Amino acid sequence: MVTINNLSLSFEDKKIFENINLHIEKNKITVIIGPSGVGKTSLLLCLNQMIKHDAKPIIKGQILYTFKGIKTDLNSLKENELYELRKEIIYVSQHPDLLPLSIYENLAFFAKAHNIPNYEEKINEVLKKVYLYEEVKDNLYMDASKLSGGQQQRLILARAFLLNPKVLLLDEPTASLNEELALKIEKMLQNQKMTIVIISHFKSQVKNLADKIYRF
Repeated sequence: MVTINNLSLSFEDKKIFENINLHIEKNKITVIIGPSGVGKTSLLLCLNQMIKHDAKPIIKGQILYTFKGIKTDLNSLKENELYELRKEIIYVSQHPDLLPLSIYENLAFFAKAHNIPNYEEKINEVLKKVYLYEEVKDNLYMDASKLSGGQQQRLILARAFLLNPKVLLLDEPTASLNEELALKIEKMLQNQKMTIVIISHFKSQVKNLADKIYRF
């Protein structure tokens, strides 16, 4: 699905990581582990090229992915191609980046921006998928910022599922959830026919989810 060859990342004189080699298999869950500060999140941001939002990254090596039917080095894509790429490879941060809108509008705005048909029905579906619907169904027009940390985390996960991405990049997706909800989300992720890459510090989660483990 995605092959990373000798990938290195730095900013001016600061090295983030170097010579990463990793094959991410289609419809499998790859879990990335390692200590804080070694560049795990930066690696995910390279996969959908959001790293280029930072100031002048120096990227060497290849990220090979079949984009628009052609095996492509994602590092070579032009700026006007990245919008389409990020509909296929979606990054979900551990820090919810919500819009200053209601719960419903956070999803509807995203759906309309990406021309998702019949999004009204899909909004309920994705909220149910992340076990949030029952908690918010009577308050869908409440300011999303009033949700708890765990609810916000599930809301941005629901938002990602609206696009049915080919590759889902998850950065500590259950960090703000209690054990019961974390297990439900893990089980849900296992049942997705989707290529998933997860950063996790939880040993039990790594054991439960990983088809493949990459150690930084």
